[in-house]
Amino acid sequence: MTTLDSAPLRIAALIERIGRFARAREAATLAPAQWEALRFIARANSFSRQPSAVAAWLATTKGTASQTLMALERKGLIRKARHPSDGRVTRLEATTAGLALLETDPMLGLVEAIARLPPLYAAALSQSLAHIAGELAPDGSKPVFAGCAGCRHLEAKGVARRCRNFAADLSGEEAMLACVAHSPD
Repeated sequence: MTTLDSAPLRIAALIERIGRFARAREAATLAPAQWEALRFIARANSFSRQPSAVAAWLATTKGTASQTLMALERKGLIRKARHPSDGRVTRLEATTAGLALLETDPMLGLVEAIARLPPLYAAALSQSLAHIAGELAPDGSKPVFAGCAGCRHLEAKGVARRCRNFAADLSGEEAMLACVAHSPD
């Protein structure tokens, strides 16, 4: 049992408090889940911009994620399109309005505060929070949603990049975006 004045409890309270500060201004524009979904769609690779990946990112059901995506679509912040070679697959894209809204993202204050950390602190914080997120992931599933660096599916030859999981060539930009299939080496 954790005592009321233990370091883990103080850290958990700080994380929760930082989340509240960071989200305090979000509700004026979008619900928190809508912000998270829009952020994910904007920074995910083309293979991961699907409703099921958004559900996994939000750690929610596909039905709940679907409601979030419909709200974003009604607001003109995302658009859905069928995959050109497989009509069963829905791809999501942030619209120009969605990308413009992200430039005023209330979470940018938190990003800027983290950017001011000394590099050693930022690296330790990143590793620590990734570990905690993995421990708390529902159902033992621990999707990483990272870029291609350090992924066992990446095949790199010079500057060329290929994803063996999706059997697709990747641009340099695509290789840096979040991927639902990221599997650490």
